[in-house]
Parts: sequence; structure tokens; C-alpha cells
Amino acid sequence: MLGIRLYISALTLCFLIVVITSRGLGVLEGVVISCALIYLILDAREELQVRKADLRLLQDMEQHLSKLLRLNS
Repeated sequence: MLGIRLYISALTLCFLIVVITSRGLGVLEGVVISCALIYLILDAREELQVRKADLRLLQDMEQHLSKLLRLNS
């Protein structure tokens, strides 16, 4: 997933540089760049939420395991 994000970021940056150096930033170019940036932000946000949920599950599992270990001791 990181590779895809880096690829989209590189393409967006290259597109921005080419557009600015050739003829200036127009409405269409602004929309394309904005959509790519919004996609990256939303994708990173979704992945962060998944990672937080995984962390919560791991913490719950750790608590259950520690309770079991205390009972067995």
C-alpha cells in the first residue's frame, strides 16, 4: 500500500511541475491535483483507523491473556 501512495504522490508532483512550467495551473489541473491529494488523505485516514482497531484488539487480547496467566499461576 505504501508503494501505491508513493507512486500517486510522485505522479501528482510531476504533473504539478509539468503543468506549472508549461502553461500555468488551470481549473482542470487544479481539480486533478486536488482529487489525488484528497484520495491520499482519505486512504491514509482509513488505514489509520484500521490500525487503531487492530491495536485495540491486541490490547484486549493481552488483557485476557494476562488474566489467564494469573489464574494459572
